[in-house]
Amino acid sequence: MTTPQQIRTLLVLLLAVFPLSARAATEPASPKEVVEKATFGIIAELNKLTPEQRTEDEVRRLVTTYIVPAIDQEKIAMGALGKYWRRATPEQRQQFIDRFRERQIRTYSGAFKAFSGEQFTYEDPRFSPDGSKALVKGMLKQTNGQEVPVDFRLYFDKDSNHWRVYDAVVAGLGMVKTYRDQLAQRLQNSSMDDLLNELANEDNAGDEKTEELSAAGTDQGNS
Repeated sequence: MTTPQQIRTLLVLLLAVFPLSARAATEPASPKEVVEKATFGIIAELNKLTPEQRTEDEVRRLVTTYIVPAIDQEKIAMGALGKYWRRATPEQRQQFIDRFRERQIRTYSGAFKAFSGEQFTYEDPRFSPDGSKALVKGMLKQTNGQEVPVDFRLYFDKDSNHWRVYDAVVAGLGMVKTYRDQLAQRLQNSSMDDLLNELANEDNAGDEKTEELSAAGTDQGNS
């Protein structure tokens, strides 16, 4: 049975596999093509790395290269904040997007670093009546043989002429809803500025923890 923690880890991993496909502006990749090419491409890159090469910096580089351009950070941030997005100032919104982006990069990097041979299969996309949104249903097969259903929600970005990911649902657990529930609890008793300060402090603590782990790994390698 998949635990909530395992589902959250899978959710992070799955959302992190969607770089934009390099196509001519007049020939955008289909939603399924974007998902498949991105997923298999990232898996191939990870499989090229030895355990020693799969460092924090290298995984972060892959995340920044493949993930960040693919995800609509503002759309996800809006969904994650819900009603609080409308109450935030433009400056607070941008700060939240920046903090949220950094949080995702760190979380995705941890998931990629732990990648161990999971496999993905996908169905053909289902489009909304107006063709502006698409749902790509898939299945994640874990190394223990267990299969977990996944849904990827994309929309067509006319500005970039690409399909972009704005949500993922793994075993019924949606990424945006999960973030929204967590943030709503925190904002019930805190202001937006308080939340931004808390996120900044948590990011700094995460950086210090990463440095400690990296130093420990170096010491072990030299011993």
